Amino acid sequence: MKIVILTPEQFDNFSDNHPLHTYYQTSMYGNLMKKNGFKVEYYGFVDGSNMLIGATLMLTKKLFFGHKYAYAPRGFLIDYDNKQLITELSRKLKRYLAKSNYVFLKIDPPVVANKRDKDGNIIPSPYQNDIIIFLQNNGYSYFGDNKFFGTEKPRWNAILKVTGSAESLYKNFDSNIKNKIRKAQSRGVEIVQGNHNDMEIFYSFVYKKHYRKLNYYKDFGEFFGDKFELYFAKLNTEKYLTNIKKLYEDEITNNEDINFRIQEAGKNNKVDNKLTNSKLTSDKLLATYKKELEYASSLFEKNPQGIIIGATGVIIEKYGVELLIEGYNTKYGLYYPNFLLKWHIIEKYAKLGAVYFHLNAITGYFGNNNKFKGLNEMKLGYNADVVEYIGEFDLVISPGLYKFYKTSKLGKKKNRMN
Repeated sequence: MKIVILTPEQFDNFSDNHPLHTYYQTSMYGNLMKKNGFKVEYYGFVDGSNMLIGATLMLTKKLFFGHKYAYAPRGFLIDYDNKQLITELSRKLKRYLAKSNYVFLKIDPPVVANKRDKDGNIIPSPYQNDIIIFLQNNGYSYFGDNKFFGTEKPRWNAILKVTGSAESLYKNFDSNIKNKIRKAQSRGVEIVQGNHNDMEIFYSFVYKKHYRKLNYYKDFGEFFGDKFELYFAKLNTEKYLTNIKKLYEDEITNNEDINFRIQEAGKNNKVDNKLTNSKLTSDKLLATYKKELEYASSLFEKNPQGIIIGATGVIIEKYGVELLIEGYNTKYGLYYPNFLLKWHIIEKYAKLGAVYFHLNAITGYFGNNNKFKGLNEMKLGYNADVVEYIGEFDLVISPGLYKFYKTSKLGKKKNRMN
């Protein structure tokens, strides 16, 4: 096997058709990283018959004293079941990169470690994945079985298999997800697709979610083009006012009907607890709707054109959609804009033939005391699968310098490359 340099076009041709394809392994992402200060190279792995059997985009960052490290985001595009290939490739990469003063090479391939249910329990399988131990035996240092967000890319993910109609997908959502989607719709929240000219508006909703700056997303739009889509949740204040007014008026009618039934039942001393509880519930709803009607009237008066209350950015892949980042105005959190945004995208791309919707990171801890419990429940509530990847590994090229790096302040401070 030989390691060769590929052109961006050669790399994309291989990547686009590989089973482990991800947008992190494309020249679009390479151009984005180059614009943001990284050295980017495309390597191919060819066998004895000069056939391309693997490839990778590799980012480079300086460490100390002329030394550096590399990162293959989401790992090499190879067959990870081919143990002989992994052994030979790892050996050759060590030799190849050692010549250029590399200390280590980081990978985090999207190879599934275990299949799990919604509670995080392993689903038994006759297939035993021993790739973690095998990589360690081939000189890779393992980050570990982390449950949270300490790695470059998330080890735990929620991925919805888009099968069947949009209607059947919706039917399988958890009831609380469907309730929040209906709540958003009943309050006049609408979804509109933006464009890259709306990047500053988009950024205003996500800037607290990540260290990336506005220019990063502008660059993302430049290099990914129409594969990077922006969606906004807009509170239609006129529609909100109309809907709440109807809810309030309908509840007045319901309350009057309950009063009449109580009066009739009282004539025969047959006012039961069910009827009394209905009255109490209706009274509470009336008070709530009246207060909300006043608020909706004020909102419409001040914002007759509507208010943008949430935003989502997604990447369109060959067979599906990947959620990049999302955010919303917490002032309008009870209108659940982020829930409706995701449903809109799922519904749209299910009708267009998507195979999956990647909802991005969750945690691998499913206990009730998990501070990210809401994040897990929200994403898995769309009937997404828990997908646990094998994690992050460093192919150690210079053991002495790697040990020095890991124990230094530089090594302890997260040196992100994404």
